[in-house]
Amino acid sequence: MLNYRRFKEINDLFAQGQTGKARHRLMEMQSSFIALRDEMNMLKVRVQTFEDILYLAQNLYKENGFYWLKTSGLKQGPFCPGCYENEGGLARLEKCRHGLHCPYCQANYAARTRSGTEGAEMPPRAANIIPFAR
Repeated sequence: MLNYRRFKEINDLFAQGQTGKARHRLMEMQSSFIALRDEMNMLKVRVQTFEDILYLAQNLYKENGFYWLKTSGLKQGPFCPGCYENEGGLARLEKCRHGLHCPYCQANYAARTRSGTEGAEMPPRAANIIPFAR
């Protein structure tokens, strides 16, 4: 909290010619300001972490044994159920010859259709084309 009394006190010390004392008080205020700024930055990180957790709680869901994330109306995923359930991490599964593979935990999953049957091929995902300026 900003203490205006301290500013007046420092101003009075300068006016009285006690520059050494005034500088010492300014350094104390600077240290206090730096500590408050550090605390504020730490709290901002904590708030962002809680907002991320809340976002995941509202938008992450399980379908056919895999985790999916709704972002801006799009369905992102599938994500590895083992990684999420054991470590809380979202690792996107990659397509492989026999289904899906987790690049993080190296788990393999047989592809599943919407009905949940094992071994069926998943439909290919449409690629997003990003045009580059010439």
